[in-house]
Amino acid sequence: MIEISARLTRGAIYFAGEVLECWITLRNSSAEPGEKDASAKAGVGPGETASVAFVSGQIHCQCSVEESKVVLPADFSQADLGKRRDSSTNLSDQNTFCLVSTVPKLLVGSLSLAPGEEFNVLYSETIPKSDVPSFRGGILVRYAWKLAFGCQVLGRDTTVIHIPLYILVIKDLENLLNLNDDLRMLAITEDLAENASAPKTNGSNGATKENGIHASYPAVTIEAAMEILDNLTSRKSLKTYNIESSSGKIGKLSLSKTKFRLGEDILGRFDFKDRSITCVQYLVSLISEESIKEEHRKSKNIAPTETIAGKVHDFCLCLEQTNFILPVPLHITPSFSSDIMELKWKLRLEFALSGEILQLDVPAVGQAEQSVLWRPPLRVPVETLVWDVPVEIFPTDPIQVQSAHLRDSLGSDVRVRL
Repeated sequence: MIEISARLTRGAIYFAGEVLECWITLRNSSAEPGEKDASAKAGVGPGETASVAFVSGQIHCQCSVEESKVVLPADFSQADLGKRRDSSTNLSDQNTFCLVSTVPKLLVGSLSLAPGEEFNVLYSETIPKSDVPSFRGGILVRYAWKLAFGCQVLGRDTTVIHIPLYILVIKDLENLLNLNDDLRMLAITEDLAENASAPKTNGSNGATKENGIHASYPAVTIEAAMEILDNLTSRKSLKTYNIESSSGKIGKLSLSKTKFRLGEDILGRFDFKDRSITCVQYLVSLISEESIKEEHRKSKNIAPTETIAGKVHDFCLCLEQTNFILPVPLHITPSFSSDIMELKWKLRLEFALSGEILQLDVPAVGQAEQSVLWRPPLRVPVETLVWDVPVEIFPTDPIQVQSAHLRDSLGSDVRVRL
């Protein structure tokens, strides 16, 4: 009885372009107590040597679409669709096909294991740089990344084991990395110009674009990706919006920025000083909008799917200013766009408005020790105003995101007995 186990060295969440490493352990457990009967049923003696024909590894991304509503891209031929697999979904009207895959790597070939003997091998592969992250949205389109290992013991069928992966994507990461490298090379050039008397060398440290400096990124590191994300989501300037309705001016909304990473807080402030209509209550919701691109819709009546990821509300009657904090959850999918669909994020602001200007008029008292109880009106006629502000959500450190998926099916190891 051969037991194969796969263990990821750093969880199951990565950036696209990162290096993934996984330890594969093969062990002949036929001599252990309780395994002799299973080995006998499989036709293997309890003390016999087991032979492993091969073990291979591959990373791939599967795309699942609902065929009745989504038109597949033209570059997927009928032959490709004939090879699709629907093992990741139970919906019979969905097509599941491989969107991105790496070249399979042969890890083990013609391996013999004596009873109790084990063999370890490290699988290392660069995750393909793709514009498609892991996405478990609605039933129209889903993207699932997996690490697959195929193993065959002589005389038996081939077994394939899967480890689900959660891949984060930074848009135009390759160009951003090259831009950062240009800035570093410019700084180095300025330093060399200041020290012109230093001797010149022709070593590899003086690399230029012609020497393949842009080709020096075989894989993405967490440090480089986080540096890019810091630049993309840093606060540039305060965003201010005037809030008005057909009845008059409500106030102003100020946002610290409109680009946020997973786990960040959205900070906003409402200013109701210069108003002609009273805001009694407000509700701020973080909403995702999943839409199929027009050229891939089988029907024009397919509306975008909206999902609320978080919300905050408060009463603001008689307040001149108020603040709100809305956390961005770690488990949501950042903004992205693929050939078939697009995922956008927005802040939806809902205001309960009253045409009456309500003031907090406290009557004067004769003595300082006296107190006055102010009672708000029992009934206030209101009307509702809904307003959307587009925002962008970016990924963050995969190690930080891992904490939000501990209860999910994202395990870092799998064990199978062949």
